[in-house]
Amino acid sequence: MSIKYCRDELRTQVLAFTKGKDLKKDWVIEKNVEYNGKKYDNVTGTKCDSESGCWRMGYELYPSEEIDGYKFIHYTVLHGVVKVNAEINLNKKLTCMGGFYNTFMTGMQYMSPKQMCDDYLQPLLKEKSDGLITKDNEFTFKYLIVM
Repeated sequence: MSIKYCRDELRTQVLAFTKGKDLKKDWVIEKNVEYNGKKYDNVTGTKCDSESGCWRMGYELYPSEEIDGYKFIHYTVLHGVVKVNAEINLNKKLTCMGGFYNTFMTGMQYMSPKQMCDDYLQPLLKEKSDGLITKDNEFTFKYLIVM
């Protein structure tokens, strides 16, 4: 049940957020990770100004030829460095195909589609009543320049 909920909720939010956009071009929906009130690029290994403080998740959702679907990557900050918190693989219909969750003690651990939806994605999507992927939540859409 949670897999269907996650797919339907993600599709609804992504379609609403990208309305009027040309999704045949390379694109990304993102929200930069925030640490102590300052935004940082969603790049693993980026050093922040401090080693301790308050953080807010960063996100990237983009098409992936590698998995013939989409990648939904969640970033966090640990000891003042940007790290991947979770990497969720989605098919072309935005159905969860599983992914990896960073336990930080043992590193990235595989999670089945059901486990990823039950334990991680569904609670995240239900956290905000007006949706996770919105302009109010500081998400942006941009086309990528292909070189």
